[in-house]
Amino acid sequence: MKKSLTTVLPASLATVLLGLALAGAAVAAPPGGIGTQPQPPQPFGTWQAKVKYLSPHTAPDGRRLTWKYADIVASTQEYCDAQLQSWMSGGNASVVEYCHFVTAGG
Repeated sequence: MKKSLTTVLPASLATVLLGLALAGAAVAAPPGGIGTQPQPPQPFGTWQAKVKYLSPHTAPDGRRLTWKYADIVASTQEYCDAQLQSWMSGGNASVVEYCHFVTAGG
């Protein structure tokens, strides 16, 4: 009997699916889940940085000032770094304090 593609394909597909099912069961998580160690509580706070940028202006007492300062406050380090990069890409700015974590109340 000649084997056609329509008779061979379903059999090989069934073999592949059975193999995948057995392989999946072998690497699945154990019953009850994977045990994890309790993590210590994370501190609450914000990420902060400070930049100074060129901004000629006159102070209320008449002095001529060249720089102004901007405080950056963010909830994540990535967001703080992104804001800092944004200030630096504008030119005429320098970093006074890089992003650092400040705990609430401290």
